[in-house]
Amino acid sequence: MSDQKPFLDTVGAAILFNGPIWIDCSTLQEAVMEWYRLPPEQAQRASIRLIGDPLYHAAEIVRLDYRPKAAEAYRAGV
Repeated sequence: MSDQKPFLDTVGAAILFNGPIWIDCSTLQEAVMEWYRLPPEQAQRASIRLIGDPLYHAAEIVRLDYRPKAAEAYRAGV
């Protein structure tokens, strides 16, 4: 398994799924921040979906590299 974090563009809405509770978030970063606020036993079972992307589970959420594409392009010198 690679140590490289999966990169996701943060543009667009995301949903935090915590059992029967869905929390609509305006960005992926907001959803991840909400996920970190959950008690550990709930965070283990929670997941996040960026609209149009697959569902990310707890083990994947902690590894996400989320920032706007513009910031990534700037860092690459594009």
